Amino acid sequence: MAEPFRLQRVLRVREQLRKLRQHEAEELAARVAAARLAAARLAEEHERAGAVEAADAAAGRLTPESLRVARDYERALGDAEAALRAEVCRLAVALEGKRVELRRARQEEEKYVRLADAHRQRVVAEEAREAERALDEIAIDRHRRGRKERSDARHS
Repeated sequence: MAEPFRLQRVLRVREQLRKLRQHEAEELAARVAAARLAAARLAEEHERAGAVEAADAAAGRLTPESLRVARDYERALGDAEAALRAEVCRLAVALEGKRVELRRARQEEEKYVRLADAHRQRVVAEEAREAERALDEIAIDRHRRGRKERSDARHS
């Protein structure tokens, strides 16, 4: 009977941890993409607001109050854009760190898979040696019985 691979449970746990890290990396990647999209939309809104202000100025509709409101709006858009860019950077760094963890987890898992394969090969080789030994013993016993039978037949 083959001896079980004692680290199989460790391999299963490592595989589960790697899958968890993979899921976390996918979530981080989705958050990075969402933050980049939001930043791009804010940039578009910033440009649109600037175009509206330029059109109002060209048409003579720009008043000190509308200019103040436009500047406040641009400042708020700029602040939100800067916050989103900082969030994108923070998330991108976290994502890269998670990817490094994931690569390490895969390497560890591969190490345990190689150990399991080596164990299986040792077990198969040991079972083959045991089978050969048993066949050799059977052949030796058969040979001894044959010699004894021949010897008994000659003496009878």
